Amino acid sequence: MQSSLIFCFLITALVAVSISRPTATEERIRIMARTTITRIKKIKDEHFQMSPEIDFGPGIDTPTDGLTSVFVHLSYLQLRLRVPPAQHLQQVQVDLETLLRTLEGLAISQGCPLPNPETPVHKDETAFPITSNYLYLLELQRYLEKLCLNMDKLKWCKDTDVTQTFIF
Repeated sequence: MQSSLIFCFLITALVAVSISRPTATEERIRIMARTTITRIKKIKDEHFQMSPEIDFGPGIDTPTDGLTSVFVHLSYLQLRLRVPPAQHLQQVQVDLETLLRTLEGLAISQGCPLPNPETPVHKDETAFPITSNYLYLLELQRYLEKLCLNMDKLKWCKDTDVTQTFIF
């Protein structure tokens, strides 16, 4: 009797601890995002000598609606950061690729739809590649910072073209 009571208590405690703590995947995603943010800040300081007087505006406020939309937007930014000259962006590109593979694995395991997000690079981006790279780095940094604050959104499979599905 006493051993079954202890066993029930231990199982209940294990379930409570596992529910209250973020999953290992979410924590890994948060660490990868923060690492990439740190690298972006370093690259901006070392390779982009922009005057503080230049205002690039508030940027685009792309929502983190769910796992599918996060994957699609990060894939879009990854494609945009491939515009040469991008030698100094190689580590950020590798970090982003790793993050995308982790998100893809999470999406597949949760049954989230993942459309093919690749679109061609616009001529405007190739005409001014340094400015383009800087603006997309800014957008990536802002988006990753927002993602770190909204990790709970990764429990949803939501995209503008896909119905909302909650993952338990």
